[in-house]
Amino acid sequence: MVVAGAWVPVLVADHYANGPGGADVGYTRVDRGWKFVYHAVRLSRDARLGSADAALDRARDVWAGSPVAESVELVYADGAFTVPVPERGTRPAAGRRRAEPLSRLGWVVRGRVRNGPPQMIGLLDYPTGRVAWNIRPLPDAVAP
Repeated sequence: MVVAGAWVPVLVADHYANGPGGADVGYTRVDRGWKFVYHAVRLSRDARLGSADAALDRARDVWAGSPVAESVELVYADGAFTVPVPERGTRPAAGRRRAEPLSRLGWVVRGRVRNGPPQMIGLLDYPTGRVAWNIRPLPDAVAP
């Protein structure tokens, strides 16, 4: 029973690491699951964006024009990452293709750019609410 309980943080951490820039938790490293618990507790104290509703409200304020924020996803990250771009999505401008989280927890913001598929348009810091990455300024549109 105790051994099974030791693995619970790994399963929870894996859920939150399953997004753009998600940390490599790995099921063979119980310590990484507990490291997630440590960061989650530490960063949750007085977090400005402690709920999905608060994060989506903030995202809709920041991305009120084009593109418009449609959803948010909490991600447990461990460093800078290349922003994923779906097929027929808009690539970020040169020099803006990597996002660097401000802390280990961040809200990945998704929206549509130029009527394309939903894609990452921003990253909000969980504890502070600051914008860590923004797809704006948008690159010039590519002619079909």
